[in-house]
Amino acid sequence: MPNHSGEKAGLSFVTLMAYDYAYALKAVRSYYEIADEIILGVDADRISYTHKPFEMDMGEVQKDLEQLDARGIVRVVEGNFHREKHPLDNETRERSELSMLCAEGNWIVQIDSDEMLLNAREFRNWLISADADACVWAKWISVFKTFGDLALVIHPANESTPVATKLRGAYTAARRTNQPGAGSPLQMLHFSWGRSGEELRQKLQNWSHSWDFDLEGFYRLWESVTLENYGQFRNFHPNEPALWPGLAVVEIKGPT
Repeated sequence: MPNHSGEKAGLSFVTLMAYDYAYALKAVRSYYEIADEIILGVDADRISYTHKPFEMDMGEVQKDLEQLDARGIVRVVEGNFHREKHPLDNETRERSELSMLCAEGNWIVQIDSDEMLLNAREFRNWLISADADACVWAKWISVFKTFGDLALVIHPANESTPVATKLRGAYTAARRTNQPGAGSPLQMLHFSWGRSGEELRQKLQNWSHSWDFDLEGFYRLWESVTLENYGQFRNFHPNEPALWPGLAVVEIKGPT
């Protein structure tokens, strides 16, 4: 794909689609303007990382992409992304296989379906001059629960996640590589938990971390959190408690 004028490397975005494909398309909208190419991956058999079937309306996806993709830079790639036993291994394999399809020399930016870039243009301007040997990280602002126009977000936000590399096929665990990490100015709203109860339960049963903690127990905790009692919850991340020191109420819109 052609790069923006005068730039040595473009940005190839990869987003994985499954049962929550509607979120994936909203994620794409948050970075579309800064992308040179976009690859959307989906399991051809509609089987999740935990080997559960899911439904996906490809007609709806194509219709949305026709409206979204004015530049013709988006392509959907289907493959067998459920062949490994462990769900995290399936995710890592899919990311690596899709990265091999990205333009050589580009930054490969992997944005999850539940992430929204808040400062996309700033990120692009920073990334094109970043260390080519680094794995670039972004800041997560995690949305824990929504109540109409109000949301509970993790506060203070101190989580980060890898998002970009120039190495193709080199992922070691999800978006991680063996490269040294480099922080970036990118900030992303993370709607991993900020969903309806039905959507959240579906995700917990199918995502790559499904074997990492007591899903049912944590779902019950999530259900119990309200706008009246949220202040009681301190250091409550299921794997690393200190990552979630507390919650704050903000006015926020869902991914658009």
